[in-house]
Parts: sequence; C-alpha cells; structure tokens
Amino acid sequence: MKKNRDNDSTTSDADTDTSGESEILARLGERVEKAVAMIQDLRREREQLRARVDELESRLRDHDDTSTRLESLEEEHDRFKRERGEVRDRIESILSSLEALEES
Repeated sequence: MKKNRDNDSTTSDADTDTSGESEILARLGERVEKAVAMIQDLRREREQLRARVDELESRLRDHDDTSTRLESLEEEHDRFKRERGEVRDRIESILSSLEALEES
C-alpha cells in the first residue's frame, strides 16, 4: 500500500509540475507573441517615420531652393529700382536741358 501512496503522490506531483510548466510555457509564449507584435509595430512606425523624414528633407531642400530664388529675385528687383531711378534722373536732366534751350 505504501508504494501505491508514494506512486500516487509522485504522479500527483508530476501532474502538478507538468501543469505548472505548461502554464509557465503558455505565459512565456504569450509574452513572446506580444514582443513579436510590438517589434513589428515598431518596425512599421520606424518605416513611417523614415518616410516622413525623407518627405520633410525634400521639402526643406525645396524651401532652400525657393529661398535662394527669392533672394535672387529681391536683388534683381532692387537693381531694377536703382536703374529706374537712374533713368528717371537722366530723363529729368535731359528735360531740364531742353527747357533751358527753349528758354534761350
């Protein structure tokens, strides 16, 4: 009889150990699945962020090109204003000379 009790207790302990191990493995499996899902999400997010960075860098380059072009146009505008002032001054000078000739 004693052997049966020891045998029963060993079987009961083995069942408990197997049950505990199964539970531990199940929890570990769940954690691994969650970690894998999180890694996949992070990789997708990283790719989205890389695409966003590429887009912003492209927009920045376009902005820099536009800014450079704007500066060039502003310089050209200032040059035209100066030339226009010079032309106006010459025309006024010529008109003054013509008026002086008419009065003479």
